[in-house]
Amino acid sequence: MIANEDILNLNFYRKEQFTGSYRGMRYLIKKDTEDDTDIFRAYYWPGPYNFASTEDSLKTSATFPFTEEGKQQVVDWLNARWTEEKERFQPL
Repeated sequence: MIANEDILNLNFYRKEQFTGSYRGMRYLIKKDTEDDTDIFRAYYWPGPYNFASTEDSLKTSATFPFTEEGKQQVVDWLNARWTEEKERFQPL
């Protein structure tokens, strides 16, 4: 499963977005702003292609608070999505 340490620390997201994969599930995590509040916006989609090369209809997203707790919520959400939809993902 994806671990909190796998997706780096909050300071990284202040300037960069992060992409990764887990057993055929690709994901992207970035800092965004919604209603003047910083948030995490996370996406996942079936591999093997990158975010830009994948149809939007195959991507799913959610938002979380831009905090340490929100970062853990991102990890928990991605792991739950993989567990519930693992047949959708082909291992790379």
